Amino acid sequence: MKILILIPTLNAATIIDKQLSKFTNISEDINILIVDSSSNDETLDIVKLYKNDYLLIKRDEFNHATIRNYVIKYQADFYLFLTQDALPVDKYLVENLLKPFNDEEIVISYARQIPYENADATEIFARETNYSAASMIKSQDSLTTLGIKTFFSSNSCAMYRASYFKEVGGFKEGLIMNEDMEFAARAIIDGKKVAYCADAKVWHSHQYNAKDIFKRYFDIGVFFKTNNWILKEVNKYSSTESTGIQQAKNELIYLLKKSPLSIPKSILFSLTKYIAYKAGYNYDKLPLKIRKSLSLHKNYHN
Repeated sequence: MKILILIPTLNAATIIDKQLSKFTNISEDINILIVDSSSNDETLDIVKLYKNDYLLIKRDEFNHATIRNYVIKYQADFYLFLTQDALPVDKYLVENLLKPFNDEEIVISYARQIPYENADATEIFARETNYSAASMIKSQDSLTTLGIKTFFSSNSCAMYRASYFKEVGGFKEGLIMNEDMEFAARAIIDGKKVAYCADAKVWHSHQYNAKDIFKRYFDIGVFFKTNNWILKEVNKYSSTESTGIQQAKNELIYLLKKSPLSIPKSILFSLTKYIAYKAGYNYDKLPLKIRKSLSLHKNYHN
């Protein structure tokens, strides 16, 4: 059972050693490919110590979809994609991600994300909501109960069946983000299944400011505008906008109990997400001057 792990990196010297060390002495059938976007710190020096394969690309060449599609050139039974800031909790990550693939219809198995100790209350809520302690299998039938979350996957830590990945040509070329959702949506509509494996765990959370939130949700808006077929499919069963509103309400209820002082930040971020998403979704309708001042943000390495 050969597994290829691909990790895109950019100035990851503070964490890449911890990440790579988690995969030493597990199995000789695990190979790691690092794709580095011209880091200007010691990232590659550390990678070379582990004797992993690596590719060096120009920073402006990076996007999640195209870089991850490099794996198609390599022979493996499964591809595991990690971001540089997703740190395995234990040595059983690969083993646990493999278990759902006993079902031949499952083509993706993605891991549970545990927030880092320094995560704030909003990040903890996001991880607990999107990555619960209960595993699940998602199929086309899930659209009636899960709505848009049927197509939810993860690019921080997810394993793909290599034969199917190659068969469909991998990720949609050029996507700077949400390549995991687009792939999962195509697979599920194709009659395949996606597994959420709660036993496979990585440390992963963010520390975003309002500017970071705006960038990401602007680009998410552009993504859904250019991949509107996903929303059309989901809206046959439920309203995608109502899902987002309910998520924001649930966050406020959670914070009221756990961290009331975080409520102003939550409200600010929810408004920022909404405005940024709408701006991205209607990007083509914005005045030319504003459009020129806004650009898609390619360097999402985490």
